[in-house]
Amino acid sequence: MLPAEHEFRGPGYPTRLGKARWGITNQYVALLIYLIVSGLVVFGMSNASRIMGPQVPGGVKKTTYESGIFPDAPVGYFSVRFYRVAMLFMIFDVAIMALYPWATSLAAMKAQGFYNGLIFFAILAVAFLYVWRKGGFQWH
Repeated sequence: MLPAEHEFRGPGYPTRLGKARWGITNQYVALLIYLIVSGLVVFGMSNASRIMGPQVPGGVKKTTYESGIFPDAPVGYFSVRFYRVAMLFMIFDVAIMALYPWATSLAAMKAQGFYNGLIFFAILAVAFLYVWRKGGFQWH
C-alpha cells in the first residue's frame, strides 16, 4: 500500500511542492557555486605568477628570447603577409570544419540540406579562388 500524501515518510523527505521548489533552487545554487569557483580559479591562475613570483625587473628579462638564441637585432616588426596568410588559413579551415556536421547529418536533412550545403561549398570555393587569384597565399 502506498503512503498517503500526509503520512510521515522519513526525516527530510520533501513534499511534492517542496521537492520542485528546492530542486530548481539547488540547481541555481550549484550553478552559482560553479561560476564563483571557476572565476576564482581563472583569477588565481592568471595572477599567481605575478603575485607570488619575484618582482625583479631587469634589462635581460625584457629582451626577446626564442629557443635559446638571442636575436642580433631588435625584433619588433612582423610582415603583414604572415598575419594575412594565417588569418586566411584559419577562415578556410573553420569553414571546412563546418562541412563535417553537414556531412554526418545529411541523411536527416534530405534534399534541402544537401542543396544548402552545396551552396555553402560553392560560396567557399569562390572565395578561395578569389583569394588565390589576388595572391593572398603567396609570401613574396
